Amino acid sequence: MPAPEGRRSPTLTAWRPRLGPDFLAVALGILWLGDAILQLQPRMFTPAFAGQVLYSTALMYQPPGLSGFLFAVARLEAANLTATTLLIAAVQLAVGAALLWPATRRAGLVASAAWASAVWILGEGMGFLATGTASLWSGAPGAALIYLALSLLALRGRRHPTRWPRTAMWVWTIYWGMGALLDLAWRYPPGAVMAYNLQSAAQSAPGPLESIDYQLARLAFQLQWPLVVAFTVVYLLLSAAVWKTALRRPTLVVGLLLLSAFWVLGQGLGGAFTGVATDVNTAPLMALLAAVLLGATGSATGAEAPEGGATVKKRDPAMTYSPTPLPGQYHRRWRA
Repeated sequence: MPAPEGRRSPTLTAWRPRLGPDFLAVALGILWLGDAILQLQPRMFTPAFAGQVLYSTALMYQPPGLSGFLFAVARLEAANLTATTLLIAAVQLAVGAALLWPATRRAGLVASAAWASAVWILGEGMGFLATGTASLWSGAPGAALIYLALSLLALRGRRHPTRWPRTAMWVWTIYWGMGALLDLAWRYPPGAVMAYNLQSAAQSAPGPLESIDYQLARLAFQLQWPLVVAFTVVYLLLSAAVWKTALRRPTLVVGLLLLSAFWVLGQGLGGAFTGVATDVNTAPLMALLAAVLLGATGSATGAEAPEGGATVKKRDPAMTYSPTPLPGQYHRRWRA
């Protein structure tokens, strides 16, 4: 029987995630606080921070125009190293605290997006995307860009609670699709790029992982195209399969396993043992997104519609509707 005029039909909006935008905002707040702590490591107040972080971002295979701009910024920061380090830590502490406090959470998300944008350009050299050496293994497209995407995602979730899971899937799709594009290696041979990234990870990895990274680098250089094609196919499958309801959960699980390999083997555990790590790198951030999507999968009440994500709440068999004496009004009548 159709719902009477002036009353909503008994339906539920689609795919309401158990891990909502507030969970994502709090997780981002904790990560920003962790980055602030990393920024206060003793080596961050020494020339090691300027040499291994600031200047390497500006000079490492960047195009001439971008390299000149980043070098000027790095020189200015290096000339005021203590002030720069304290300022970065203070901003990240403020952003993290704002995200943890419900009353300031929205402002914290806006600040998180703005700060992440600045860090991605000035501190990460736009994720080294213009160098020809960027890959998902090494942390492309940059942790700050993922911070930006997740901050905007949480903001959207607070405004549109029923639509943001689809936006989250788009972030997932773009990330893996970008990985496939980066594997084209438009400036250098693809096997050489993968070998270079693994060798770079070996330099910041603890002992046992260092030898594994060097062995994998040799293997990548030997296999070249077969290995790159295999990873490209996997990236494309992960990018597309998340949209198929029946494949979403296994796709996210496989993605999490691959992200774990990225973080351990290709990203050197976020450089945690170098003393100059500025963040956890991209893999844990994408794992956070996967956790949100896993929490959303199958969490809505009722059947999931094949398109548009709409779900319809099934009517309780022990409840029906019958008209009252007044036209257009209904009351519940419970069956015995």
